[in-house]
Amino acid sequence: MSYIMVDVEADGPIPGEYSMISFGAVIVDKSLDKTFYGKLKPISEKFIPEALAVSGRTREQTLLHSDPTSVMQEFTDWLN
Repeated sequence: MSYIMVDVEADGPIPGEYSMISFGAVIVDKSLDKTFYGKLKPISEKFIPEALAVSGRTREQTLLHSDPTSVMQEFTDWLN
């Protein structure tokens, strides 16, 4: 069994009303060299500029991110 640590950035405080805009994952082992990083296009019209500022991104930048469905499929493939 492996442990996986995940960090998520979002454009607001509530899942469903706001969007996850990026996340990273690492398999916790001695080398910490098995990583995944995905940037997701928002799924909601709502966002809080201050929340985006934490990640150093603007709304315009996040709108250029990849389709969330494809990113989550890539993550699933990485996990497998």
